[in-house]
Amino acid sequence: MTRNGFDCATKLTAASAKTLKDLGFSYVARYLGNSWKTFDAAEAKVIQEAGLKLISIAQKSANYPGYHTKAQGIADAKDAEIFATLVGQPAGSAIYFVVDFDAQACDMEGILDYVDGLKATLKNYKVGLYGSYAVIMKVKDKVDYYWQTFAWSNGKVANHINMHQYQNDVKAAGIVIDRNEIKKDPGPWDEALRPETLASKVDELQEIHIVKAGENLTVIGRKYGLSIDYLAKLNHLANPNVIYAGQRLSLKEKVPAGSKPETYTIKKGDTFWGLEKGWKMKHGTLSRLNPEVNPERLQPGQKIRMK
Repeated sequence: MTRNGFDCATKLTAASAKTLKDLGFSYVARYLGNSWKTFDAAEAKVIQEAGLKLISIAQKSANYPGYHTKAQGIADAKDAEIFATLVGQPAGSAIYFVVDFDAQACDMEGILDYVDGLKATLKNYKVGLYGSYAVIMKVKDKVDYYWQTFAWSNGKVANHINMHQYQNDVKAAGIVIDRNEIKKDPGPWDEALRPETLASKVDELQEIHIVKAGENLTVIGRKYGLSIDYLAKLNHLANPNVIYAGQRLSLKEKVPAGSKPETYTIKKGDTFWGLEKGWKMKHGTLSRLNPEVNPERLQPGQKIRMK
């Protein structure tokens, strides 16, 4: 059965997202950034509430020969990391970068250099690439996800792709979309990140702090009751005075790997979400095992069941 997806440059509303879901679409690819065609955290919430799976695209230009260099790959990856963080994209999901022109053999070396820059720089997310059949074949085994366009592909479709964009400029739900066939898992946002979690981000913000413009470790440490030295060591900061807007700072050490204990004693900053993630438990497991515990009011020293 074909799994239907679409990409678009139009911001989705609750009404349009629901209509598109009702039309049979399961996946939507939208643009990261700060332009007229990009989405924000509020739109991401609307998309997930409609039952659509969100996929991120990063494209500033990328539509002419000469754009793709290693330096540009580094710059694009840095920007994408910041924008993905600001809208709450879960780590480990994909960001698709773009080769949006009829790339020839003479352009492939630059495209490979661009991919090297992306892979060397993007830390919290997986690298996807969009392009023609020739591009997708050239970068095989060099990126994590593949999105092929029918444009410039001369009817050929690569076997290893995750998505195939097979039709452009179709009108649905009152907006113009491109249609995509989902061939394999395309690396969407974590399905466990439900809309209510995205709305508040309470659990994640107890584990991760996203740096805002003008903040320093003194301000952040004061907010959470943590020392500058602790934050610097935990985040491997060579210079505690140098942090940047959009940077993700860990606020507590990760749960140690290994088998789960029968019980666990809550420490400051622990959340059910963080514990489940650390021990690779299904979301909601701890609430099921500890129905008498309010996950919003965990107290240091409190014991919970883990099995």
